[in-house]
Amino acid sequence: DTTSMPLIIRLTLPTEALYKRVDRGYIPVKSQSIWFVAMPGGKIVLKGKLSDFAEVYPSGDKENSIISKLNKGYHPLLNKSANIDLQLAKDTSDAVLNQRLAAEQEQIDAQAAKYMNDFLKKNVSSVTGLYYLEDMLVREVVTIETVEALLPTVDKAYHSSPFYTSLKNRVEGSKYDVGKSIFQINSSNTYDGKAFDSNSWKGKFYLIDFWGSWCGPCMADVPDLKKLRESYPDQLRVLGIASDKSESWRKAIEQHDLNWVQILNDKGNNNFVLRLNVTGFPTKILVDPNGKIVYRSTGGGETSFEKMNEIIK
Repeated sequence: DTTSMPLIIRLTLPTEALYKRVDRGYIPVKSQSIWFVAMPGGKIVLKGKLSDFAEVYPSGDKENSIISKLNKGYHPLLNKSANIDLQLAKDTSDAVLNQRLAAEQEQIDAQAAKYMNDFLKKNVSSVTGLYYLEDMLVREVVTIETVEALLPTVDKAYHSSPFYTSLKNRVEGSKYDVGKSIFQINSSNTYDGKAFDSNSWKGKFYLIDFWGSWCGPCMADVPDLKKLRESYPDQLRVLGIASDKSESWRKAIEQHDLNWVQILNDKGNNNFVLRLNVTGFPTKILVDPNGKIVYRSTGGGETSFEKMNEIIK
């Protein structure tokens, strides 16, 4: 295949042994997939075997040597931890065994975290290093302060990389916390195609709701969101920003009657997930009539609506 930019490729084969089956689903784990870096003009060779995880590693250039070195040490640890999850999920009757397995898993997870942290310190100037730094930030394994400390050490050759840009945007977005003024949000990537400008809501509260049709807690919040909106028809406006596929996004808006301004998250300046450093869904950001953020939360539930109700009152 071809690519015009560096990509991290995750290749998962339909091999049953790779799936940690539990009831109707399975435990997702990175070690079930083959990972490699696709560079423009690059040639990649994948060698290895499939056991109960993908012991397959790439070679062909510097970037693939780096990701191969990481995963040869990192993936066996992830697989061991996932196997313990699987064992605990299938049989929870032996309390002593469960306690022993949990302690063993804690030790393995600590080893994996140390392995990754050591890797990042030495290899942040790589496609893999930048990818995993953002991955761990989003999963709250590393702090924004850690990212801020590592970014200045990244070689200038990677500053034009989309992986570096994404991290830089998240660092800048992390500054938009409670007490800070928010930037002007404008987009034409709306449900009705009409251009939106948040400046038109000056003098009113507005709630930014980051959601997706795939996100159960997001959809469960809809009744409470509608109730809050209806409680303040003159004071409060709502802006939905979805990280979704266009077809699913439109279907959810129509099915659940999400009849407020809706934007589909996009790239560049229209990637508001990055620009506001959204690391989980749903995320809610309440902006006061002066354009200042007065509330921010990640995760669904009634508590966030109760707090926003108090603030608006």
